[in-house]
Amino acid sequence: MNETVYLDVKGLHCPDCPQKVEKSVLKLDGVSEVKVNYETESGFVTFNKELTSLNEIINRINTMGFEANTSEPTAVKE
Repeated sequence: MNETVYLDVKGLHCPDCPQKVEKSVLKLDGVSEVKVNYETESGFVTFNKELTSLNEIINRINTMGFEANTSEPTAVKE
């Protein structure tokens, strides 16, 4: 079953940071989509809860040196 969770991602230092986060998180089993916006420091991830957990996704982002937390849905610019 897929679930979409909205995230705050703090600590993005440059416009390339979101791409790094997206590429890393997409490598996790079950993650089908990730979008992170540099300007708003927010994003979302769609994943299969049977293959990975929200904690794994957040830990992956935090291990990269950013601070990810769940948030309320906001507009994520492409």
